[in-house]
Amino acid sequence: MGQRTCSMHFFWPFPGKLPTCINPGQEPFHAFHLRPAAERLAAIVSRCKGTRRCSRAVGVRVITCGTMPASVRPPWLDGFTCSFEVEADVRSLQAGDPVWVGPYRILARLGSGGMGVVYLARSPGARLAALKVIRPEFADGAAFRERFRREVAAASKVSGLYTAPVLDSDADAPQPWFAAGYVPAPTLDEALASTGTLPESAVRALGAGLAEALQAIHGVGLVHRDLKPGNILLAEDGPKIIDFGIAKVTDATQLTGTGAMMGTAAYMAPEQITESKDAGPAADVFSLAGVLVYAATGTRPFGERDPATVLYEVMYEEPSLDGVPASLRELLAACLVKEPAGRPALESVLAALTPVDPRALNSPALRQEVAAREAEASRVSAEPVTPPPPPPRVDDAETAKVGRRRILGLATAVAMVGIGAGATGWTLTRGNSKPARPAPRGTALAAAPPPAWTFTPTRPISGTSTVLVADGVVLWGGEQEMYGVAADSGRQLWTKDKANAEYSGNVAHGPTFVALGGVVGDFEDQTITLVDARTGRTTNLPRPLGVTSSSVLGVVGDTVVVRSPGDVWALDLTSGEIRWHLSDQGLTSGAVDQTSVYLSTDPSLAALDPVTGRERWVRTWPESGGARDGASLDIAVAGGRVFGNFGDTLQAVDTATGRPVWSRDTDRQFDTVVPAGANVIFKKEVLRAYDQATGAARWTLAGPEPFAGEGGHIAATGALVAAAFNAPAGPSQGFLVTGTDGRALWAHWGPADTQRGWEVAVSGSSVFATDHKRLYRFEAGR
Repeated sequence: MGQRTCSMHFFWPFPGKLPTCINPGQEPFHAFHLRPAAERLAAIVSRCKGTRRCSRAVGVRVITCGTMPASVRPPWLDGFTCSFEVEADVRSLQAGDPVWVGPYRILARLGSGGMGVVYLARSPGARLAALKVIRPEFADGAAFRERFRREVAAASKVSGLYTAPVLDSDADAPQPWFAAGYVPAPTLDEALASTGTLPESAVRALGAGLAEALQAIHGVGLVHRDLKPGNILLAEDGPKIIDFGIAKVTDATQLTGTGAMMGTAAYMAPEQITESKDAGPAADVFSLAGVLVYAATGTRPFGERDPATVLYEVMYEEPSLDGVPASLRELLAACLVKEPAGRPALESVLAALTPVDPRALNSPALRQEVAAREAEASRVSAEPVTPPPPPPRVDDAETAKVGRRRILGLATAVAMVGIGAGATGWTLTRGNSKPARPAPRGTALAAAPPPAWTFTPTRPISGTSTVLVADGVVLWGGEQEMYGVAADSGRQLWTKDKANAEYSGNVAHGPTFVALGGVVGDFEDQTITLVDARTGRTTNLPRPLGVTSSSVLGVVGDTVVVRSPGDVWALDLTSGEIRWHLSDQGLTSGAVDQTSVYLSTDPSLAALDPVTGRERWVRTWPESGGARDGASLDIAVAGGRVFGNFGDTLQAVDTATGRPVWSRDTDRQFDTVVPAGANVIFKKEVLRAYDQATGAARWTLAGPEPFAGEGGHIAATGALVAAAFNAPAGPSQGFLVTGTDGRALWAHWGPADTQRGWEVAVSGSSVFATDHKRLYRFEAGR
């Protein structure tokens, strides 16, 4: 990773204000043109105050922090100093970044934003490209795909003189992506942060180059709608406009949602705030003027305050042109009028800015920067060229659904077409010596960690299996055998032959596994079995009469709650005696916490005393409740709430009173509910997270294939979620690992040995998974 070392003295005199920068021997000045670096440093510097060292940052690594020397400190200021390193253009890959996207080998990160992540990539022919992967939340729906295709097709018509040419794209991938030619040049934002504001001659050259580029863009039926310093590359042959992420096709059917405000507050035209879908070429003229004001003065024409205040200023106040060269003030003021019809056309803007000095913008500092970026990109791409993993075979019908990828031409070192982009990637990983199955073509394959260990049993697991973690031990059992495996090392601690007894409903209860035994020989013999996690020693409690085909719902104190179809049994955990029994043919699911047993019976939810079985409260749903499409009404309990999906409504109920806390309408019936940190996750084919306390929607995540069914196919802790996809035997099986913030970390691909697919468990930062032949431990690697 290329780095530049700088020494600067930062202070933060007033909360919420921009920092001021003092160089030794110079007067202080407000570093508006250093805003990107200053914003990244602000939180770090504040944490460093009074310390000597700080080493955590994004894009900036602080080396030392301390009191500002008196020799450079004004008498009116109490500040502190930081020496720091600023990363160069090319940054190392992070855990979870793709290895391959389509035929492109991912080499390094170039940047990331709200729409996706941009990588430096290499084509099979060794051509460097800036490749953007769209975030999955933007790619959900046919309207997005259609808009992506239209805007990429239109942007491909823009000459590479004004943009970076698009080399390849795939709008049908789970995460759409496209590759543009790599332009080794800084953005205008980066250049201003490095060298300060531009002289008038350079502002004129910049404005003329951008006006020409906008003419070319408008000429093919596009309106950019997000022109800003971060979307302008200062290449040696002139400025290039990049990132067409929210561009609008002017001659196509409108596909942007009604009421969507698109753009960047500081540079948006008023019509983008009120009627974004109607913003035309005049909106780009408004943004161009804002960019030139910023380049000339280091300040934005409508201030530096919070976005809401800036939007108000854009709508109702006049721009500040203090510091703008007198010869440019009238032109820029005309471009910034509120009414689109009152702004000059680009032809008039270009005429007012010309002639220009062709050398004004191509300074020695810029040439040096471009050379440094070229050298860094060359270093990163020096590895030998290797072919991408082959795509899986698909039949003609499947191929017809995907459609062909189009070779297109667009713009940018970070050029982005169409809407959004998922930084989420799917992992291609290997759990043994055999090559893993490649993901479907077009899927971004995240670089997953190799297994921390792999455990292979002495004899194959029979039937389906269960994975649980307790007291540092992983319990892995099938129908005929049970293994205890050390979670940290993968070493076998013990094994048990279950003598033809099929166990179900395993629950980890402290240092003990609790299981309900099955059939022995020709006789039905349901027993409660306690398994010591460390030693594997088992204790069988007396057989409870009448308990058949059951599972363990959970343990509350010394009471174990067992469920069978239409019945619930509470048993003494030491004697096996029945404490209470309920018969209800409407029972659908249940859960326990340390105070109550919660039972879902269509259409009601009840809380019971775990010792006596006495009803504490009952919550009845409307008659429209009930499972759809055969889904069960799964419930979960966490944080003083019971969560469930009843009919068309997601519900959270207070555990103490039974009163509803929040409810949310939903378009689907979820089969599984899992608490995960501050969220609760509902799963069926997709994962959908809601805030436990308020019910606010947090995120929705679709896997590379639909997520699998109930039971051990999903597990979560306060920081991680692991979910298996495509449980039935199919072409693409595996499991996805994501943070509780919805940011996918990686996925493991590989066929499972049974129809049930992969089973997963999560503990701390570890994910334990089985394909029913082997047991694996992975570290999340966030």
